[in-house]
Amino acid sequence: MDTNSIIAVCTVRGSALTQQKKPNATRLNGSHTPKHYCGCGPGNATRDLALAFDQAIGVDPGAAMIAAAQEIGGKTKSGTEIRFDVAAAEELSSVEGLQPESVDLLTAAMAAHWFDMTKFWTEAAKVVRPGGTVALWTCSSSFCRRYCHPSTPNAAEVMKVLLRLEREVLAPYALPGNHLAMNMYDDLPLPWDVSPPVPAFSQAGFVKHEYDREGVLSNGVSFFNGSVILRLADIEKGFGTASMVTRWRAANPELVGTDKDAIAVFARRLKETLGEQDWVENGSGTAILLFKKSL
Repeated sequence: MDTNSIIAVCTVRGSALTQQKKPNATRLNGSHTPKHYCGCGPGNATRDLALAFDQAIGVDPGAAMIAAAQEIGGKTKSGTEIRFDVAAAEELSSVEGLQPESVDLLTAAMAAHWFDMTKFWTEAAKVVRPGGTVALWTCSSSFCRRYCHPSTPNAAEVMKVLLRLEREVLAPYALPGNHLAMNMYDDLPLPWDVSPPVPAFSQAGFVKHEYDREGVLSNGVSFFNGSVILRLADIEKGFGTASMVTRWRAANPELVGTDKDAIAVFARRLKETLGEQDWVENGSGTAILLFKKSL
């Protein structure tokens, strides 16, 4: 690939984070070389970041996700089309036409917690250019929005209701990847942690940015990754498709559809706690991990 590119290995959530990160992407990497985005899903964050690069590739192991991304399309800073390919984060060097050490920025949003990180770091070392960057970020919830804004009526009690669902009721049904995300990648295997270590990325060049941990707003005003208005009438529909909820329901089929269903109980308690307000503004903590490849 030519200069000025990025590979996107996973974009799942909204664009607020990528819009705020975009100016830094260029500054971190100096030149505008290819961007590569792993696990790009339908390509939301890939499109945002691509506007700062001349070339961009989004990859995802799911053919359906790539088909959806291709249907939407998108352009880079230079006006070229974003390329979307079916590929896993653990097989980046096999992406057709991708030259060794040609990528300025390799990114993955809300996805690294599902990677085989030993294989991922090995592949990242192959495709990222010397001086290039790997950027991994996540929001601190399997739902991505588990904290209420401090302006919420009865905010402290509302927060307890929100946290109880994820940390107590659904916790037994969380997978290791869920826990990695919920803990803001505190325990994500890093290049020097895996076996064998990947020396291409030094610990000295590692930076972790954290925002809004435990719902405490870093800027005192708003969530870094944006917020959503959750209406009580939409809770069961919106939360019911979450993977941990699906596993809870599979383990408790006799409670599904009753007033003892986990989400039904949650919605009822949230309504009682909010009082007359029929909505809640939710956000999440955000962690951004940046790794520089040694020159």
